[in-house]
Amino acid sequence: MSALKPIEQRLTEIIRRDLKLGPEIELQADTVLFGGELDLDSLDALLLVQSIEKDFDIKIPTEAMGPEVFATMLTLSAFIQHRLQTRQSA
Repeated sequence: MSALKPIEQRLTEIIRRDLKLGPEIELQADTVLFGGELDLDSLDALLLVQSIEKDFDIKIPTEAMGPEVFATMLTLSAFIQHRLQTRQSA
């Protein structure tokens, strides 16, 4: 779990920046991205995907853009970690 901490930190920065969230909005590993307090919509998701791909230098395939990956900050962080590891081993 500690291996995800730097990724979670970068992801938090991306979400705060792109969605223009103030410091009063708490973002933690179990923060629900869709349907929760953030209540992201499809436009927010597209913006996040573009930023994540650019900032982490990874590609997020269309089939991965679902509720399993984008459920919480932790699931998205774990997906990013997996893509980074896959890229390094290729």
